[in-house]
Amino acid sequence: MWTALLSLVSHAVATPAPMPVASQDPPVRVWFNSDGNYAFADRAKVYAKSAEDAYLIVLRADGTGRVRVLFPLDPQDDQRITGGKKYELKSRGGREAFVADDTSGHGTVIAAISESPFRPDQFAQNGRWDIRALSSPRVRDDAESGLLELVQQMKTPDQRFIYDVATYVVSEQYARGLYPDPYAGFGWWGYDPWGYGRGVGAGLWLRSWNFYGHPLGWRRW
Repeated sequence: MWTALLSLVSHAVATPAPMPVASQDPPVRVWFNSDGNYAFADRAKVYAKSAEDAYLIVLRADGTGRVRVLFPLDPQDDQRITGGKKYELKSRGGREAFVADDTSGHGTVIAAISESPFRPDQFAQNGRWDIRALSSPRVRDDAESGLLELVQQMKTPDQRFIYDVATYVVSEQYARGLYPDPYAGFGWWGYDPWGYGRGVGAGLWLRSWNFYGHPLGWRRW
């Protein structure tokens, strides 16, 4: 009898099974090496990742409004990526995504994913990306909005897309070496003409759009 009672009590106070932990990965993410902080002419690396299998397009704009496509390298290339896999985006030479030569001192990269392939036809010429068609004063005035308009024009009708945006900073260093401080008598000094320094991080946003062009979802810093 006591054995049966003890067995009932043990079942009654048994520890419940742990709940599964939900994935913390965002639907899509784009980021840089060096936290997006570059000296002039640094080789910038760009990474992208989607939580699910999707079609991907990545656009980069500098401060003057020039737009380059980081992925796919050519309009006819495969846009399909595997969910959960980290992709390093490289230029045609295969060394880095781009060289940080932005004379404006900053730039913006957007990575967008969709369940359907993006349609780049109106921005392609002779099998390559048409830089003139992609670049515009709209991108120069507001890089995020301008790049989103380009993605909006490339998406399949009635198909929603999700995107992540990251910004980077470029500082041209006039002080090439370490020079003695003539006023303090010791230590070293340098000059950052952009005033950003090397400690500025990249802001990240995440938002989705419906086929009317209205933003959905949320924004993340």
